[in-house]
Amino acid sequence: MYLTSVKKFASTNKKNICFALFALLLGLSPLANGVLPFGCALLCAIPKKHRKGVFAGVLLSSFFDKSVLLSLFCAVYLFAVLNAKEKNGGVHLYTRILLSFSVSALRCAYLAVQGIEGMSDIFALLAAIIAYPAFTYAFIGFFDKKRELHRKRYEMSLLAFAFAITMFFAELDINGVPTSFAVGALFTLCAARKGGFAFGGACGVLCGLVSGGAATGALGVLGMSYGLLASEIEPLALVLSFMLAVCGYFYLAGVSGVAVAMIMLVAVFSVFIPIRKHLPINVTVSGAFAERRAHDRRLSRYAAAFSSLSSLFYTVSDTTREVGITELNRDIVSAVDNHCSRCGGCELDKSEISNFFTSEIRRSGVAAYSRIPSHITLRCPNAFAIARDVNNLPEMRRRGGEKGLKQMADEYSAFSSILIDAAKKQEARITDDKSLAQQLKHELADIGVSCDGVRIIGERLREITVFGVKPEKITASPNEIAQAVSKTVGTAVSPPELLLHDEYTLMKLKSVPTIRVECAKLSEAKNGETVCGDTVSTFENDEKYFYCLVSDGMGSGRDAALTSRLSAIMLEKLLSVGAEKESALKLLNKALVEKQEEVFATVDLIEIDRVLSRATLIKVGAAPTVIIRNGRARLIESRTPPAGIMRNVIADKKHFTLERGDMIAMFSDGILQTGSENSLFADGELPPMPSARALAAEILRRARESHQTSDDMSVCVLRIV
Repeated sequence: MYLTSVKKFASTNKKNICFALFALLLGLSPLANGVLPFGCALLCAIPKKHRKGVFAGVLLSSFFDKSVLLSLFCAVYLFAVLNAKEKNGGVHLYTRILLSFSVSALRCAYLAVQGIEGMSDIFALLAAIIAYPAFTYAFIGFFDKKRELHRKRYEMSLLAFAFAITMFFAELDINGVPTSFAVGALFTLCAARKGGFAFGGACGVLCGLVSGGAATGALGVLGMSYGLLASEIEPLALVLSFMLAVCGYFYLAGVSGVAVAMIMLVAVFSVFIPIRKHLPINVTVSGAFAERRAHDRRLSRYAAAFSSLSSLFYTVSDTTREVGITELNRDIVSAVDNHCSRCGGCELDKSEISNFFTSEIRRSGVAAYSRIPSHITLRCPNAFAIARDVNNLPEMRRRGGEKGLKQMADEYSAFSSILIDAAKKQEARITDDKSLAQQLKHELADIGVSCDGVRIIGERLREITVFGVKPEKITASPNEIAQAVSKTVGTAVSPPELLLHDEYTLMKLKSVPTIRVECAKLSEAKNGETVCGDTVSTFENDEKYFYCLVSDGMGSGRDAALTSRLSAIMLEKLLSVGAEKESALKLLNKALVEKQEEVFATVDLIEIDRVLSRATLIKVGAAPTVIIRNGRARLIESRTPPAGIMRNVIADKKHFTLERGDMIAMFSDGILQTGSENSLFADGELPPMPSARALAAEILRRARESHQTSDDMSVCVLRIV
């Protein structure tokens, strides 16, 4: 017991010494001439158990202030008042801020008595008014036990500490580049790794303000570029962020100081690379949440870029780029050769004719008949015909360029809509539903779960965090808690999970699927063919959407199989990244229409929401779909044309709710065509089937007996369990 007490005492003393040194560093960091607010702000913000260490550091830093007596008085005054308030039940947030305001008033009075002569003195006065309470409030967020609940305040405190420490190194420079540039770069990389590109960019800009305009841009780019790529390609993120930071500094500062800045960045990266894997994960922003937030912003930016480019290409589609002389001469040579190949031959050199027309077009833009030399017109019977073709080249090029630009605009527009869809889904996944969170807090209180607050992230896939839970006081069972949360948020949720962060307990739950999908698919090629032209594809994306796609290519055999597989792969990739079904179908239809040969494919697509137990069926020229519930079969059919026939795709869409035990049978038209359902389901009923595979086999057997395999046949059966 004695040894335990000694170890605890030694550990406490070590922490106090560290806080004292840290407070000394902050106390020596000037914000403006005669204004050193960071030490006092830290003293106002620090909890009681570390206050003595911070007080010692601030007291020591006071001897380096121009107004030593004022600094000593402020330190003693803050320490005494905070201790007195602590004995009377604790120090409230507003009390700390009011104390910092009083110190700010004393500093302002001192500066006013010293005299205000120029802009620097006015800036110092404004800094004294604002800095003390502002940094006190910012620093408090770091020591808040409810930092998970007050995430923004915690992030702000990290930025404030980075700024204050960077200020300490601003006075020392190497060949005109302040050492604060290197310190700020290290903080920026750490911030980008922990909080993503937005947090890293904010830290870079804030720390860059200390070192000058060039550093502001360079560090801002450093934080954003590294944070954007760090989670995907770490080596590329390091190299690219370094290069962009150096280029940014060179662009803003010129040649002066670039070499020193680059050496500083090399030193920073050499320190950061070995320690980056040991950086603690920010508990206020989970890795998954930060990744989704960054992904959402990237998608939004990419979508905006594609949309802008699309508008640009539409706008300039009536203009063409200037033709280079080599390309122009090649087209004219081709026109001359076209006529000379049909001519009996003459004494003229084809190169002479081509060079003349090239120079004329370059000089005046047109080959005038009157300017053609007489030795060409007399000896070449096709001289005027060649001139006419040469004069038509710009019009042909303009039309070709216009078509190409419009096609490019269409493609950019299509991709833009795809990315916008994905961005909207990401936005929905990180939406903070505050009203529902407040309602859930009351519901939890009713079943005996008291807490400080609740956060609900997401509109469909919800992530629920309950803050400040006291496990020993919970009277409800985990099942009762999950049921109460599920009833309030509208989705089934996982059992509650308790997590401990800095003696602060959190309870986490998240939405889980309510149904599973059992799938069976069978295909059979047409008689005489070795390859089935149908494609049946099933897949599920990260949003818990299950998809089944049946595509029937034109005809049969390998050509049909190629078309249907192309359609299936394209839709699968687009839907997997979050594209809307309609946008994906439009892009597929465009790809099929633009092909030179005539190709088309039917699309029978079902999307099953496993979280909300809902389904959406989309048909583009597809065969009917059969929904079987309680042994009764119901057909859903469509009379739309296949994809690839018309410029604008036409699709039928049906929505319905799913129940456990439902079976959904999807076919190619080799099994079931519109109007032929009576041959397959004569009485509208099917015998009970133990599995999806059994039903698929029974349907294929009936179709084989009915049609004698006169076309490719495919069936996919989904069973909801």
